[in-house]
Amino acid sequence: MEGADILININLDDRYEIIKTLQQSAATAVVLVRHKKIGALRILKAISKASPDAHSILSEAHLLQGFNSTLLPTIYEVEEDEEVYYLIEEYIDGISLREYLLGKVITKDELIKFAIEICSIVELLHKAGREPVLYLDMKPDHLIIQEEKIRLIDFGISMRKSECRQMNPQGTPNWAAPEQLRGGFLDERCDIYAVGKVIDFMRSNSYAKDDYKLAYLIEKATAENVELRTKSISVLKEQLIALIGSKGNEKFGKKHLDKRIAVVGSGTSVGTTHIAISLCKFFNKRKIDTYYEDLRENTVNDIWKSVKSARLEEGVLYHDCFRGIMNYGDAIEKHKPPVGLRVLDCGKDAMDILLSVDILIYVISGSPWQQNMIYPPWIKEKNVYIINNFSNKITSIKKAKELKKRVYMYPLTRNSMDLSKEEEKVFTAIFKNEKDYI
Repeated sequence: MEGADILININLDDRYEIIKTLQQSAATAVVLVRHKKIGALRILKAISKASPDAHSILSEAHLLQGFNSTLLPTIYEVEEDEEVYYLIEEYIDGISLREYLLGKVITKDELIKFAIEICSIVELLHKAGREPVLYLDMKPDHLIIQEEKIRLIDFGISMRKSECRQMNPQGTPNWAAPEQLRGGFLDERCDIYAVGKVIDFMRSNSYAKDDYKLAYLIEKATAENVELRTKSISVLKEQLIALIGSKGNEKFGKKHLDKRIAVVGSGTSVGTTHIAISLCKFFNKRKIDTYYEDLRENTVNDIWKSVKSARLEEGVLYHDCFRGIMNYGDAIEKHKPPVGLRVLDCGKDAMDILLSVDILIYVISGSPWQQNMIYPPWIKEKNVYIINNFSNKITSIKKAKELKKRVYMYPLTRNSMDLSKEEEKVFTAIFKNEKDYI
C-alpha cells in the first residue's frame, strides 16, 4: 500500500483484500478493498485520532446510517484501535461529474436533468429526520455518475444544522458559500449556493451558456447576500422543473393552456399595468381564456370597486373581455386557479418570474430619464418582445437600432378599460409568429 499500512494497524486479512491506496497523508488513508467472502469492492477510510479532523469519520458514519437511499453510500462497519478510527463503506463505481464533462458539451435538457437530481439528493439531506443535515462540500468531484444516476460521496465535513452555530471556516474555495468560508452560523442556504455553483459549472460545458432563465436561476442561487439567495433547495428544484415544464403543455390540443406571459417594466410608471390588462382583453376577445394577475398590487380589487358592471365568481372578476384573479391575501383561502393563459403584471420586478414564463413583454419608455439606461442581457432573447410606451416613432426607431431588435411603439391611450383598435394592432403584430396564441 506504499505507506498506508503504517496507519492501518487492525488485521483485515480475514475479511478484506487490499487492492490499492486511493488517497494518503500523514494522518489519513483511503483504501480500495475487496470483501473476501462476497467479492464486493468497498472503501476503507482511516484517520489518526491525533488529527483535528478525527471526528469526521464518526460523524460521517453517524449521519449516513440514518438514511436508506441509493443516492448515498452505505456504511458497513466502524472500528477503532488505540490510535486510529476506521470506516468501511460502499464503493461507488463511476466517474465524477468533473470527469464526465471533460471534453464534452451537454444539452440543456441533460444539464437540467442532472441539476434536478442533485437538488433531490440535497433535498433528502435537508429534510432528514428530526433536523436538516448540511452537506457543506458540494462540488463536481463529489458527484458520481453511475449508470445514468448521480450519487453523492464524501460526507467528511457534513453535520446536522444544530451543530453549525459556531463553525470554523471550512469547505472548498470557489465552491463553498462565502459565509461558510468565513465561519460562524450556517443553514441550508450554504448548500444551495454550492449547488448553484455546480449548475453554473455544468452550464459552462453545455449548449445552454446563453440561456437567460438558467443564468438568472444561478444568479439567485449564488447570491452573496444570504437573504437574497434562493430560500430552499425545494424552490430551486421547482424552478429547474419549470424550465422544462412548458414543453409538457405542447401535448394538449390547445397549446396556450396554462402558459404564462409576463409584462415587465424597465422602471416605475412605464404603463405595465395598462398594457397587461389590455393584453388580457385582447386574448379573451379572440376566444382564448385569459386571466390577468397582478403580482405586486391589488389592481383587480381596485377594478371591482370602481367598475359597477363587473361581477365576481370564484375568485375571478369578469368585466366585458377582462378576467382578473382576485388577490385576497394570505389569510383567506384561495380558489382553485382557472385553466387558461395567464398574463402576469410584474411591475419592474423580473428576477423570479423569468424562470417560469413562456413569453416576456418588456416595457420601456420614451421619457428623458430612461434614454441612457442599461438594459438586462436577456432582452435580446427570442421570446422577449419590447414595447416602447409614452413615446413616438422616431424614438422607437432609435431604440430598435440601439438594441438591434424590433421595438413596438404603443399608442397613446386614455386610462380606461376599453381596448382600442390601435392597441389590438400592436398585439397582433407581436403575436403573429406565435401560432400557439393566435
